Amino acid sequence: MTLICIFRLKHIRWPSNIIATHKPPECTGLLKRGQIMGEDARKDQCKDEALIEKQIIERMSHISSELAHDLRSPLQTIQNAIYLIQRNPSNEQLFVMVKQSLTQTTEILDSFRDYYKAHILMRLEVDPVKVVELAFSELPVPDNIKVIKEMGETQHINIDPSKMALAIRKLLINSIEAMPGGGELTVKVSEDPICVTITIGDTGEGISPDVAEVIFTPFLANNKKGNGLGLPTTKRVVECHGGEICFTSIAGEGTVFTVKLPRSSVNL
Repeated sequence: MTLICIFRLKHIRWPSNIIATHKPPECTGLLKRGQIMGEDARKDQCKDEALIEKQIIERMSHISSELAHDLRSPLQTIQNAIYLIQRNPSNEQLFVMVKQSLTQTTEILDSFRDYYKAHILMRLEVDPVKVVELAFSELPVPDNIKVIKEMGETQHINIDPSKMALAIRKLLINSIEAMPGGGELTVKVSEDPICVTITIGDTGEGISPDVAEVIFTPFLANNKKGNGLGLPTTKRVVECHGGEICFTSIAGEGTVFTVKLPRSSVNL
């Protein structure tokens, strides 16, 4: 009897769908748990993507609001001047107002471009001293400010000379504006085996503690002459080169900014 049963079992042709779907109970449980984990992972990914999208939208909204706010004043001036020119075309002062407002508008747009494109670098092997000199070019320095340069010979480093000159120029402008009554502007360039150090110091009024906390935050540390993107742009450019920037400030004595750039090329 036993032999017959075995023979029959061997010759039974089980339906393929039954064989394919038959799983031990423990395997079914594992598969269900795996499906649940997969669904949870997909949900978490969707949540992360939604959060990132929300942050991007909020950031763009903030940027648009700041840009609109900064452009409103010069555009309103242009509009008013055009209205008056139509009434009195011979008034040359009105044309000067339009030109100044257009220049201001261009500077605002350029500042936004500089900040949001700070990461796009065209690196070259350049002398950092030459970059500092480039930053000084076409920079108006008042007669009541004495410039002291301590820049010896340095080896070339791999940086974007245009972007770095822009970053240094913004530091120079910040120092000059901190000394409306005159003072000393000191610029030093030094090097060691690891990095090149650029320091820019002034004898101005110093930076207050509340401003120091947000000085590198876009739009928050703005003054009457800017839109709050100058030093944040400098920080972005320096960090995109793999460098770092810091400062020390004493009320009534002045401020010193220090930029350190690595010798090795770093892409961030």
